[in-house]
Amino acid sequence: MESNAFLRRIKGLFPIAGLALVALVAVTIAMTTLGDTTADATTAPSESPAATPTIAPVAPSALASPTQTASPVMTVPLPSTMPVILTIYTGAHDPDRLWFVVWRYPQFRTGSTPLASVMNQDILDEVSTQIATFEDGPAAVEQLPGKTNNLTGSFTVDMLSPDLASLTLKWVDDTSPGHPSTTIETLNYALNSGQRLDFDQIFLDTQAAVAIISQQSKAQLRRSLGKGYNATVVDAGAAAVPDNFDNWALTPAGLKVTFAEFQVGTYAAGMPSVLIPWASLKSVMQPDGPAARLAGYPRPT
Repeated sequence: MESNAFLRRIKGLFPIAGLALVALVAVTIAMTTLGDTTADATTAPSESPAATPTIAPVAPSALASPTQTASPVMTVPLPSTMPVILTIYTGAHDPDRLWFVVWRYPQFRTGSTPLASVMNQDILDEVSTQIATFEDGPAAVEQLPGKTNNLTGSFTVDMLSPDLASLTLKWVDDTSPGHPSTTIETLNYALNSGQRLDFDQIFLDTQAAVAIISQQSKAQLRRSLGKGYNATVVDAGAAAVPDNFDNWALTPAGLKVTFAEFQVGTYAAGMPSVLIPWASLKSVMQPDGPAARLAGYPRPT
């Protein structure tokens, strides 16, 4: 009798347990669906919607395999106003006054173009790298008794518009007892992405573009070098090899290419430059590329 009463009590608990189980399942489903209900502490962006970066869409047919897909380029809408370039000075010297550095370099004024800070950091990194290379190199070794080794940097603006900027960094190292050594580096930026431009973004066919640049460079150098023209040297230094035209800059009139010391002539020839008109390059340019409008293509809509 006692066992029968016990069984009746157990059976009476089943409905209660069933309700508890249903409640537990319902809570679990709600938590899975809604997620953590803790308030998100992330603040909303302070930028206006017009300044929010967007990712340029890529046509499905242009997508590479997962291991080859390039990272999307972040872009922002640009104002129609001209950006402002500031001149910044930096310097350093050896405690023993064996070497000195004075460098005048460019920076975009904050607010004059949306991605100024990105490009400013890139420029500063380049300048810092060259200064460190100088300080850690032969400049720290006395070349001649009483001689101070100097590195002097400067820059020029080849082009500045609301959407494009071309800058040339130049530095002179007088460490050698013989004569100073001059080096340049060109920096070409698309202001809507803050990224440096390369030939592949400007031209449909890089090798075809290089062939045109090579041909016209040789003809122009023949005229500009005058008596210092040496066909053998120019043919090698201006051959249709991309590395020969590393120092290129965008200008309203055409692609400016500057050659390194000794590349196409003697030290006395300096660093000659040529200007390839956009009309000569239009047929091999990206019609919707960042520099297309310079060659007369309509601006992308």
